[in-house]
Amino acid sequence: MKTKMIFKNKFGYYLKGLGYTYILTFLFIFLLPIVFALLFTGSLDGISIHNLLKNNLLPFISILFLVISSYRVYGPFKFYIQNGISRRTVWKATIWVTALLSLLMSVINYCYYYAVILPNVGNVDNTLYNQLFGQFLGFHSFWNIPAQILYEWLLLWSFAVLGMFFGSLSALLKKRTRRMLWIAIPIGLVVLVRFLMQFHTGMNLDWTMNFIKFVVGYTETTNEGEWNPFHPVGFMAIMIILGTIINYWIQQHIVLKNQ
Repeated sequence: MKTKMIFKNKFGYYLKGLGYTYILTFLFIFLLPIVFALLFTGSLDGISIHNLLKNNLLPFISILFLVISSYRVYGPFKFYIQNGISRRTVWKATIWVTALLSLLMSVINYCYYYAVILPNVGNVDNTLYNQLFGQFLGFHSFWNIPAQILYEWLLLWSFAVLGMFFGSLSALLKKRTRRMLWIAIPIGLVVLVRFLMQFHTGMNLDWTMNFIKFVVGYTETTNEGEWNPFHPVGFMAIMIILGTIINYWIQQHIVLKNQ
């Protein structure tokens, strides 16, 4: 009963935020090009509804929204715990919220692309899914519809779990430690990339490349869109399960701060 109550509360909150995000996205899509055109050219030559509707920012905005909203762990966590809700209940409700929200955004993005973007672009292979996997189930196969929605759903859900992981980890650490990590992690990534770029020729990275190819569903073929979508779908499902379990473990160790 409490899980359902928390679910309604969190889902309603994120749904409202999603609505504002979509409104701001469409304002940017339509208003920014007009403003820039007036500022730099003094006219609206070249600006048309047809061209503006070709901008498909929703997948990127969806990922950004889920990462940022999922990162906010400590505030809602503290609120529910102080109101007598168990950690497990909060965790279960959050799983259902992120799962349903990711699915909803996947369906919205799919419908928006085929209802708005495609008539203006005129290229059915313009989505990432169709470019990589569109021929695997047959170009005109009905099953490409649920497969594409499933692929984007798990992709969005994966980013939500990733955002929640960093948010949970951030809530677990002290403020000073968080600041040190925010500095150390980018530096460490830059050093790692530089190291790989400099010494990759002397390293045996075949197993890494083979693993990456397997995960993304790469298939050696001369035709476009024949990669296997079930490989990344299975991998993302496993990562979501493992990430959710890790997030649960981390959240069991979060200490409420008196502030």
